[in-house]
Amino acid sequence: MPLARLIQRAFDIREGELSRALLMQLNIFLIISTLLVVKPTANGLFLSQLGVEALPVAFVLVALFAVFISTIYTRVLGRRGLDKIITYSFLASILVFTAFGLAFRFNITGDWVLYAFYVWVAVFGVLTASQFWILANVVFNAREAKRLFGFIGAGAIAGGIFGGYLTTLLAEPLGSENLLFVGAGLLVFCTLITRVLWRRSVLPVQSKYERRKKIARPEHPFALIRRSAHLKYLAAIIGIGVIAARLVDYQFNAIASREITDPDELTAFFGFWFSNFNVISLLLQLLLTRRIVGVLGVGTSLLFLPVAIFIGALCVLFAPVLWAGILIKMSDSSLKQSINKAGIELLALPVPLEVKKQTKTFIDVVVDSIATGIGGLILIFLVRGFDLSTPVISLIIMALVACWLYFVLRVRTSYLQTFRLNLERVAADDAEEPDLSHVSIVEDLRQVLEAGALERVLFVLRKLKTRPDERLAEPIHRLLQHPAPEVVEEAVRNLYFLRQHDYREDIRPLMHHPDPRVRVAATNYMLRFEEEDTHAFIKEQLSAPDHAIRLTALISLAEESRDNLLLKQRYELRRHLDNAYHAMRKIEDPQRLQAHKVALLKAMGYSKMADYFPVIESMMLDPEPEVARAAMRAAGETAHPHFLPVLLQALGDEAMHVQAEQALIGYGPAVISTLELYLNQPDAQQAVIRHFPDVVEHLPRQAAVDLLFTLLQHKHYEVRLNALRSLNTMRVRYGHLNFHIKEMLPYLRKEAGLYHDTLSILYVQRQAMAEGQPSVIDELIRKRREALIALLQVRLDACLERIFRLIGLKYPPDDVISIYENLSSQKPDVQANALEYLDNLLDQGLKKVLIPLVETALLDALSEDALRSLKLRIPDEEECYRLLLDREDKELSKAVQALMDALSGRS
Repeated sequence: MPLARLIQRAFDIREGELSRALLMQLNIFLIISTLLVVKPTANGLFLSQLGVEALPVAFVLVALFAVFISTIYTRVLGRRGLDKIITYSFLASILVFTAFGLAFRFNITGDWVLYAFYVWVAVFGVLTASQFWILANVVFNAREAKRLFGFIGAGAIAGGIFGGYLTTLLAEPLGSENLLFVGAGLLVFCTLITRVLWRRSVLPVQSKYERRKKIARPEHPFALIRRSAHLKYLAAIIGIGVIAARLVDYQFNAIASREITDPDELTAFFGFWFSNFNVISLLLQLLLTRRIVGVLGVGTSLLFLPVAIFIGALCVLFAPVLWAGILIKMSDSSLKQSINKAGIELLALPVPLEVKKQTKTFIDVVVDSIATGIGGLILIFLVRGFDLSTPVISLIIMALVACWLYFVLRVRTSYLQTFRLNLERVAADDAEEPDLSHVSIVEDLRQVLEAGALERVLFVLRKLKTRPDERLAEPIHRLLQHPAPEVVEEAVRNLYFLRQHDYREDIRPLMHHPDPRVRVAATNYMLRFEEEDTHAFIKEQLSAPDHAIRLTALISLAEESRDNLLLKQRYELRRHLDNAYHAMRKIEDPQRLQAHKVALLKAMGYSKMADYFPVIESMMLDPEPEVARAAMRAAGETAHPHFLPVLLQALGDEAMHVQAEQALIGYGPAVISTLELYLNQPDAQQAVIRHFPDVVEHLPRQAAVDLLFTLLQHKHYEVRLNALRSLNTMRVRYGHLNFHIKEMLPYLRKEAGLYHDTLSILYVQRQAMAEGQPSVIDELIRKRREALIALLQVRLDACLERIFRLIGLKYPPDDVISIYENLSSQKPDVQANALEYLDNLLDQGLKKVLIPLVETALLDALSEDALRSLKLRIPDEEECYRLLLDREDKELSKAVQALMDALSGRS
């Protein structure tokens, strides 16, 4: 339909969203229409019969009743689903409004009835609106909400206009009391629409578990809010805003009731101006809200309302007349339901849904109502107690605005932080590593060491080796009895660094442990002590009849004496190494020979003796892969230039590159210049260069960062991707280095352009695939086109990762990569939250380029409209092939050529 397409384009409503958005808009339209019918009625009847002086007491009663309602609501929340709670709320409101309508119709208008009616209308307004926005958070994800809440909110404002004008038209002919039946009738339609929305938009996307899920033993919302900085700021903003609004409301009502004394005229006046306020609010909503919230962000958009109220308060302070009262009320009403409302509802998006269900209604109802009560107490004790005039209330409003602005500035930070914590929680749920983020003090570490799972214990022991703590000596000592040999080994190596304790009596028996790793660690520990009994014991081990014991002692001696010439001479390390080398010739068992070679190579590497370099080099060619890898590791232990050429070549061997990388890392920063020299050689191999980043990322030097930036100019995409991964790693580890953030932008533009080109080409190839005709020749074309499409998708994914890695040079890499990983999630809500976090993280320049690009990457199907939204030109098929061949990508060129050959064969 043309109208539907017009609405979709005007409000950025995408495929599959229009019916949901329209139903939600109609629902809030009817809710607010009802409110704007009953609220002027409540105000008019209350003020005409009890006067403005009774308002402060009514405010306090609203607060007390809201606390009572919230207590019941929290209990019901644990027993019923959200849809049923909303339905029951509507049905209760229909019955209550009907009852009050009958009471007023039969002139039952005592003071208590008027107070009860005013209180119920106040609670109804915040309760139903809060439930609606919780439902909206269920129906729409974070990204949909940011685009659509403005459109949906326009329904609320339109409802305010309709309800206000309806009240103005019907108040005098029907009488105020009969308007309550109109409001009850409107709520019947709200109930039906909510049921339809739930069946169409919520149930189909929920699992059976989610449909049955209730909040078991719900925690009190106040406790949840107290634990969350973000929720505290949100509650403070709403609370202070409500107190200020009550004072504004009092000023407006006081000035209006002073000028207009007839009840029906006053009701009509309120209805007329409430509608006018909503007309202004609707214009703001349609023309500015989405742009302001989208461009300036959630935090900045929340500044508009307090600043406008401050200006209105100034006007009332100096000119307390009807136009000034209308102005300050207009500032409050028009902005509250447009820009401010969108910002407030978006603040709740990063809060987990189960927490949101328990806290949002509490904030919207109880905090709102308690704030109303506080406003009433201020009016009772300050305004009436000190007989302050209406203009002087403006000074109190200005003071509240100052506090309001403070919390708005704080919530901008907590909003992003909450998104980040959500992404971390998702990552932690998917991670295999134990989450030890809570282990931050010695007592926590002690508990892990004494009662933790195997993975947790090993994790802590490996961390503690770099930061030994004498206070943890005893729990580590007890781990010597642990059944897992890897735990025992790590415990011994930890005790090695705890110099204030002597555990030789317990560690000496471990030199005969069945596991060779434990034997080596125990021998190293014993060598730490320069006593005669230790020397005699080590010499005994080196001459033991058991070859395994001899090799263990030899490795330990070589490791402990690597930089100690005196220790080498004292224990005759060279003689023992020679003996072990010559002993190989007598070993016939292949498995034993392999183990002997691996142990001997380890000892030779630790010794750093040049006489054994030829042996190490020759064993790099051993037919047994384990021996060759051990030779690589031994070469790295020597850190001698002699091995650099062979280690560089080994980087290009997929079976050996890991050991070659570790060996080169052992050379330290000195290896960077060697890598630079190789990079400049005309015959440098891409298979070797692609592993350079894995080496230099461990070297905390500026030269390492500079080398990685040089690799960003490499023609092969995999080299560039590896370089960016390493740059992100280095930025986390070594943040003091210069990561050339200003130079990042040209690389980012280049990668974005490459992504756009690849996206266009991928679209053309998919279209060509869809248009192909079944035949023998076309089957060959189809297979080769499928191969090209699969390769293009791999290049597209790699390009997107490079873009995020580049962003990680300017923004915190952990946050950026967490966003990237969550965008790959199969859960739409996780994707939406990640994209929303990215939207708030980026500056305006990057946001314009990257957000549309990432949104396109998340689409299930690539369409021409999506490409047009990115302002991309769609090339013809021949141009696609030319662009791909120009990339100097061998795999892509091969796939393109194969497809072109098949196409030419058909023609």
